[in-house]
Amino acid sequence: MRQRIRKTGRTGAQRTYSERTFKLRAYGSSGPRPKIHTGDTMIKRTIRNVLRTLKGSMNHAERSEIESITTREKLLHFQEKYLKQLILHAFENTLYYHRVFEEIGLVHGGLVDLSKFDKIPILTKDIFRKYYDELVSKDHATRKWYFNSSGGSTGEPLRFIQDHVYGKWGQAASCNWYETMLGIDELDARKVVLWGSERDIAKDGKGVEATVINWLCSSIFLNSFRMTEEDMKQYISKINSYKPELIRGYTGSLYELCKYAERTNTQIHSPKALVSCAETLDDQRREKLESVFGTKVYNFYASRETNNVAGECKQGLMHILACHNYIEILGADDKPVKEGVEGRVIVTNLHNHSMPFIRYEIGDMAVLGPQKCSCGSILPTLEKITGRITAHFVKKDGTVIHGGYFTRLFYLKDWLHSFQAIQEDYKKVRLVVVLADDMPDVEKEEIEAKVRVVMGEDCEIMWDFVDDIPKTVSGKYLYTRSKVWE
Repeated sequence: MRQRIRKTGRTGAQRTYSERTFKLRAYGSSGPRPKIHTGDTMIKRTIRNVLRTLKGSMNHAERSEIESITTREKLLHFQEKYLKQLILHAFENTLYYHRVFEEIGLVHGGLVDLSKFDKIPILTKDIFRKYYDELVSKDHATRKWYFNSSGGSTGEPLRFIQDHVYGKWGQAASCNWYETMLGIDELDARKVVLWGSERDIAKDGKGVEATVINWLCSSIFLNSFRMTEEDMKQYISKINSYKPELIRGYTGSLYELCKYAERTNTQIHSPKALVSCAETLDDQRREKLESVFGTKVYNFYASRETNNVAGECKQGLMHILACHNYIEILGADDKPVKEGVEGRVIVTNLHNHSMPFIRYEIGDMAVLGPQKCSCGSILPTLEKITGRITAHFVKKDGTVIHGGYFTRLFYLKDWLHSFQAIQEDYKKVRLVVVLADDMPDVEKEEIEAKVRVVMGEDCEIMWDFVDDIPKTVSGKYLYTRSKVWE
């Protein structure tokens, strides 16, 4: 029976493994932290510090520890330290990991043999649901814990437990990325956040508390879950008036705002940096965002289950926030892929002891990056995030067709407003389209022919012409979706 957990939730050396075992790729050193000294900023900073101290949520210690990691050797030592702590805690406090670690001989007499780390079974969503009770740490009530859940983009959302220590490390890793990669103090910078998650809208929407928090963090929060023509007109007006240094938002929402600005010949303020989150940033959308906003867009990768995972540098590589999550990129055989090869993203969060996620298959695909990035960061790299596993189509023989193949079929179509490609079955594809004008028959036939090139000549193609394509409950827009994976 599932543990009864109150919904209110809040209560109170020498390396023993080789570098080959973990295959970390990180070199160089981080840049200096920028300083901002305006009067208004100093007042907000002081108030924030007082409030955080009262709440016990300061992350100065975590940020200082991250900033002290200036070499690859130090990064390896950091991960060894926190992996061992996590594994020992999970062994002693969760039934599931105690049984699993005992079976593979990972823990002996209070010592952890990290050379056996890759023997830990992958934690899938199905396993998580089946052994939910056994994954909750028996000491979670002694931590400031809370419930969270995944977006459930294509299936049943996962519900899990996190705590304030996990949250502090996640924020510290994120702030370090903004400072070292973008040269921005994220907390003090004027920012506009274009977001679409209902839970975040409720948290950061109207109300005295939300208003105060947004003022303290110099933030304007715009609801991307609803974006009518009038909404987008008002959003651009607010952006132009506030002149933020940073704009952050869902990739699809930012893209729609850019299309509106072009369509209405409206200028948008150019921030110091534009950060694209939550959805895959393909070349077409990147080009549009940078063209309209007149600034570089940086991709940022995060998840509900494990928080901040990776962020892009000025050279275009995604740097893993390795002080918060340990990442593996595995092939279909569960072996690490080589540089430049796509694989499944497997995440071990280093700091959530209330409900450990160890070797968790998050459901995303990524290409492993090179061993060294010219930007100078010590953090390991990914070449790019290629999207959700469910965004890729699969044939009956196991051949995987990248979702990007289908999105490119609809590039630069004047008659198109929006689309969604859905794999209903191995030999059945549904194309959902919102038209902006009449679709030429020749282009319809060309799209169908290209679908059959990869899915087979006997593939059944269905067209649905609709007025609107709804977003997911978490506010995301899915361009491709495979029900076979689900």
